[in-house]
Amino acid sequence: MQLNRKLFKFITLAVKSLLQHKLRATLSILGVVCGVAAVLSMLSIGEGAKRESLSQIEQLGTRNIYVKSIPLTETQERKSRAKLSQGLTLFDAQQIINGCRDVQEIAGLRELKASVFGATKDIMPQIVSCSPNYASMLKIPVFDGRFISDLDMQEGKLVCVIGHNVAKNMGASGSIGNYLRIENSLFKIIGILRRIESRERKAGAISLRNYNDLVFIPLTAASLVSKSASVSGATAWPEVTELVVGMSTAQQVLKSVPAVRRTLEITHGGADDYQIVVPQELLNQSRKIQRTFNIVLGSIAFISLLVGGIGIMNIMLATVSERTKEIGVRRAFGATYSDIIIQFLAESIILTFTGGIIGIIIGLGGVWLISAIAKWNTAITMLSLVLPLLTSILVGIFFGLYPAYAAAKMDPIAALRYE
Repeated sequence: MQLNRKLFKFITLAVKSLLQHKLRATLSILGVVCGVAAVLSMLSIGEGAKRESLSQIEQLGTRNIYVKSIPLTETQERKSRAKLSQGLTLFDAQQIINGCRDVQEIAGLRELKASVFGATKDIMPQIVSCSPNYASMLKIPVFDGRFISDLDMQEGKLVCVIGHNVAKNMGASGSIGNYLRIENSLFKIIGILRRIESRERKAGAISLRNYNDLVFIPLTAASLVSKSASVSGATAWPEVTELVVGMSTAQQVLKSVPAVRRTLEITHGGADDYQIVVPQELLNQSRKIQRTFNIVLGSIAFISLLVGGIGIMNIMLATVSERTKEIGVRRAFGATYSDIIIQFLAESIILTFTGGIIGIIIGLGGVWLISAIAKWNTAITMLSLVLPLLTSILVGIFFGLYPAYAAAKMDPIAALRYE
């Protein structure tokens, strides 16, 4: 109880002393305010970037391997054909299943260029033809109706599944059972996707599509709406833009990449007209980049706090010099060595703690502005609030210790004679 009263007394003395020099106290904490605001902003930006990166890669699926067709120039295409490569087709999918035992399923997708009638000019939906299992592999949610089925493919049905924005854009006609005209063919709407909070982004070499603006049709119907969606060679295998190779578990992904690569080298005759992308590798790269990013940001914030701490120490040393006689009087009336240290240390900590609180408020405002103006993803966590505040307190202790020690070691008699 006595210790609490003594501590309260020291804090009261420290606050009174600081209030007597408001301008000096305000100027001395500016460095800490800037440093704490910088730490909070950097942590929030870093965490936001980390979450967005993880979200993008998780959307691709960590147990998937992507094989993407590469656009070729005329010269490259001639070389590819000379090696008997038919481009990326469903034949590749069949050979991957035959050659890689850990493959659980494969989905194919073809991006198409076709005119759509039935939607207004606000949104021009992109047409993609895909395998029935594409939605389940990439966890695309259906809000109403159903997705394309194997029976739709087998019977050659002209059906489509539309994104949320496409359905909204079509109004009353964008409902289950109505028809959407793509080029010269009518496709029956059998499903509407749930609205997904996303935008078109890049995750490594793979584009993350905005499913809200897509129209999905069966792969077998691609040739009806686009001349570019042809079959390949005498084998009549449909060409695809992308293959999604799903493994049984995420642990098998990296082990299976060499087998997938060997299979494609054989089917393409060594032609370099495809690209293999592994989300797990992108995730590992993202984590390495994020660690580097955090180190750089942390260093900048640390320098800001260091400058603020040096400012606090200079002010405290000046304060000790000005209050030399006060220190002598207190020592003469029985104040111990530790009492003097605690008194000046308390002033230093109160200064940096106050600077930390103000810095957090300014930092929160800065994070909000960054999100609103720059449209960056930011995330405020408990760590981003507590760490800067604790750091400011530690700065107060570290940079206040020397001035407090200098005050405590003064000779009381010499201090009383000081003018």
